[in-house]
Amino acid sequence: MNASVISIEKLSHRYHRQWAIKDISITVEKTGIYGLLGANGAGKSTLMNILCGVIAPTSGMVQIKGVNIRLQPIEAKKHIGFLPQNPPLLKELTIREYLGFAADLRFIPASKRAAMIEAAMEKCHLTHYQNRLIKNLSGGFQQRVGIDTGHHPRTSICCTR
Repeated sequence: MNASVISIEKLSHRYHRQWAIKDISITVEKTGIYGLLGANGAGKSTLMNILCGVIAPTSGMVQIKGVNIRLQPIEAKKHIGFLPQNPPLLKELTIREYLGFAADLRFIPASKRAAMIEAAMEKCHLTHYQNRLIKNLSGGFQQRVGIDTGHHPRTSICCTR
């Protein structure tokens, strides 16, 4: 099965009487970097929160790599990384310690953990700072640590707010 990376069909969500999004359909066929643009209050954050499984839609369907996020949320979330503007990092840990913690949360097998941590630090240019406490890093470097913790070998989507 060659499923789309993201498939959204007739998605709607409302807060009380106000529709945040209404009847949206989107298909993303390939992995890549995409932007979601719109005016304040247009529903961008609502769409991203639904896409990442943070909130349930009022109606419609979202599939991530062919997995319905409402019916199989744990399986769908294996393909998603979520990076908010201010990452929820444990700032008393070093980068290396935190990436090890994140690997535990992602159920990365111990046999692959060290190599994945090294690769993630190298990819985000964090190796030189690996023993620094996260609280002593600049905001940009903290974002890089947040990106690393959202990384997973099957990750195809990085949701950011």
